Amino acid sequence: MGSQFLLAFDVGGTYIKAGVVNRDGAVLEHTVTQYEANSNGTQDEIIERFRDMTRDLVSRLSEESGAGVYGIGYAFPGPFDYERGISYIQGLNKFEAIYGISLGDKLRDVFRKDAVIAASLAPNWKLAFENDASLFALGEAVYGQASASDRVVCLTIGTGLGSGFVEKRRLIKHQRDVPENGWLYHLSYGEGIADDFVSRRGVLSLADELGLDLAGGQDVRELAQLALAGNELAVELFERFGHRMAQILTAPMERFQPDTIVIGGQIAKSGQLFVPALSRGLQHNGIITNIKLSENTLLSTFRGIYRFMGTV
Repeated sequence: MGSQFLLAFDVGGTYIKAGVVNRDGAVLEHTVTQYEANSNGTQDEIIERFRDMTRDLVSRLSEESGAGVYGIGYAFPGPFDYERGISYIQGLNKFEAIYGISLGDKLRDVFRKDAVIAASLAPNWKLAFENDASLFALGEAVYGQASASDRVVCLTIGTGLGSGFVEKRRLIKHQRDVPENGWLYHLSYGEGIADDFVSRRGVLSLADELGLDLAGGQDVRELAQLALAGNELAVELFERFGHRMAQILTAPMERFQPDTIVIGGQIAKSGQLFVPALSRGLQHNGIITNIKLSENTLLSTFRGIYRFMGTV
């Protein structure tokens, strides 16, 4: 049996997205699936959910010739000990039941005991974890919008701010010109941290400050539609958001001097509204860089898992 496939999982608290990547780094589109995470279940229920998702992905390979699995990789949010496969997520209303356990060891044991999964595994199959934003960065830097750049910073903006730094196609976590782990979310800004401002809640907080009506459940998507329709307050909202981003990013970008910044995540869908202000703000502070929007955050994350699994 060949061993030409990788199972890739992008783990979130509400949904887990998964897909199969072949040996050439191509994501098999028909295998891309979204599952409910069941992240508030018991430890056994969470482990079972991961087993069931894996079994389902394996079944989607049934039509592939010699469908052997050489690796299973997880893009997992933190806090997490990625080398040891231990989750330290606590107080975030997700995955509380697996706090402090070796998730990697638990999954290896379950997969080996499951007849369907075990039959698909290559003799020397690997299982690995890495930060979700870091893997997105690796995927964009090697295969995506920044593939022609040597020094890359990637941001994922959604419920919070994720980030990753890549130099010459290598993920950089411990280097003098890079914040520890490549993380920017905790940088001080105003009376809080970057995560409070470069995120969904940052956009909604600005909307409230400007007096935009958020009644009826208006969210970032609806505010972006207002801005695109010419609503002056909504336009100002996204310009202020971009300006704040520039203020927060200036110091770390001065140190790293990226050739390219790539933005992904849900908020990136409104990127055309705030990227011009972000670019102007960075240029005003002497930082000249290309700013690009990811074409597909999920597929870049899967490709980042593929790249990472080739090096662990």
